[in-house]
Amino acid sequence: MPSPRRILLLLASMVGAALVGWIAAASMAPETRARSSRQAEDLQVELLMQQLQNQDELSEAERGLLLERLVTLERLQEAEVVLQPWLSGRSTPRELTMFKADLQRRNGQPEAARCSLQHLLRLHPNDLQVLQLLVLLDQDQGRQRQVTAELTARFKGLEPGQRLEIGLLLADLLRQSGSDQTAMRLYGQLATENKTDARPLLALALLRQEQGNSEAVQTLLKQARERRDANGRIDPLIDVVAAQLGLSAARSTGSEPSSATASLEGSDRP
Repeated sequence: MPSPRRILLLLASMVGAALVGWIAAASMAPETRARSSRQAEDLQVELLMQQLQNQDELSEAERGLLLERLVTLERLQEAEVVLQPWLSGRSTPRELTMFKADLQRRNGQPEAARCSLQHLLRLHPNDLQVLQLLVLLDQDQGRQRQVTAELTARFKGLEPGQRLEIGLLLADLLRQSGSDQTAMRLYGQLATENKTDARPLLALALLRQEQGNSEAVQTLLKQARERRDANGRIDPLIDVVAAQLGLSAARSTGSEPSSATASLEGSDRP
């Protein structure tokens, strides 16, 4: 059974690349990314760290490689030091500031991380990835109730059609806190508001799987597969979720269980 945080990350963070991946893609030369020997990489990390200690300048590709390896090795404080020069320019990419905030969170600097994220939210209100990091930070600090209230206020302040991602994040927080029925109503509301998007149905399928209702899961996956984006394509996340659940997304059912149908009705706001 997927853990609560795993479901949150599976459904909500699909909107963008992982931050470490962004660093690698944005900064590292192809030949650097293709390093095959982990031992050679680890040796190179030590050599690059020695260069930094000797105040030698690193290229952007070298700094990107060093940052990626330090994070992989959980040497997070050193990673924060390596990241700092990228943040000294006049225009810092949002992704780098987010990366710094996540390092601060993981390094036990919650207030510094919160300051970075609040600054980003002033520049990018309702940015999903920033909100995700803020949610993780609040969860680390045991502020589940406060962050749920804040997300509810943000959700209600947006118009239908503009709040799907925040709604998915909010519904998952509700589910984590044990408010399954409220989460189900919100997933149903989001599915009604966004008739071509499969994600609310997939989230509901994951919740139904947790409840042991495999018949409803199959129906919801079938309904999700019937949805198409603007280009007429099926969301590839359907097969990802089906694989997570060990099910076939293409399997059809003779009739739709009333429990699954009811999940899309009664779209009361949280």
